[in-house]
Amino acid sequence: MSVPGPDFASMFSNRAGLVGVVLLVVACTDAGTIETSCPPSPWRSTPPLVIAHAGGEGLGPSNTIEAMERSLVAGADIVDVDLRMTSDGVIIARHDRDVATTTDGRGNVDELTWAGLRRLDAGAHWSGAPFDDPVRIPSLEQILTRFPDLTFSLELKQVEPSMAAVLCDVLGRTGSVERVYLSANDDAAVYAAQAACPPVLIVTTTYADLDRMRAADEGDRDWCSTSPIGQPPYRKGRFDAERVRTSHRRGMALFVWTVDDPVVLGALATAGVDGVYTRRPDVAREVFDGLASTGG
Repeated sequence: MSVPGPDFASMFSNRAGLVGVVLLVVACTDAGTIETSCPPSPWRSTPPLVIAHAGGEGLGPSNTIEAMERSLVAGADIVDVDLRMTSDGVIIARHDRDVATTTDGRGNVDELTWAGLRRLDAGAHWSGAPFDDPVRIPSLEQILTRFPDLTFSLELKQVEPSMAAVLCDVLGRTGSVERVYLSANDDAAVYAAQAACPPVLIVTTTYADLDRMRAADEGDRDWCSTSPIGQPPYRKGRFDAERVRTSHRRGMALFVWTVDDPVVLGALATAGVDGVYTRRPDVAREVFDGLASTGG
């Protein structure tokens, strides 16, 4: 029996909110579902990888080394970091442009210097378990140096001015090109980084990939992803096992964001997704390990 394809209008209606577009396609003909054979993604994983969203912002202030350390103790496999660049060209871990949202400071990241930013209290609005020492905004170089063997998901939050050259310099100097993958809301940001960095740099699926997929699907042509990773946002009912297998056949591992609920985490693992972004890596680790121990 053929499986109905996803509702693309609903799956991709929130374009501006997507970090890396995943291409979940089931191409059907009168004879049934087209089976596409593509090189398998090396990022496939069972059980799913636990990806600490914004460093694990349910365990510590977002995008801080303190949150990352707690996430690793809790069992995170990958740490997600948002990136912006200061006025003097230092790439820092930061989601929002305005520093007032999570610190005791004011102003926009790209209008402030690294010296000024590093003095701010990055835990000013944190209400969870306290820390003994002040929490600071870290630079990307500090993070990569502090965790030399860890894999990172790097999301480029800034398009102009471009961070590409500075990013590639930091990745090169820290020997980190092959232990990161990039995503962004704007294709231009990741393509600029891909062009500036060594060719082994991994970029997740983009909006241009989505357009190529749609064209292939409308023409009943086979399609293989040019990226080994797709990153769709979670929506109820989107990720049944057959749709996940179809994306696997397209050559993608699926990293879903952002999920903290244990029941949903369990359902995603059962469906076969390869990674889940979560604010609570401790919860995800418990769920995934529990399913693995019971053969679920």
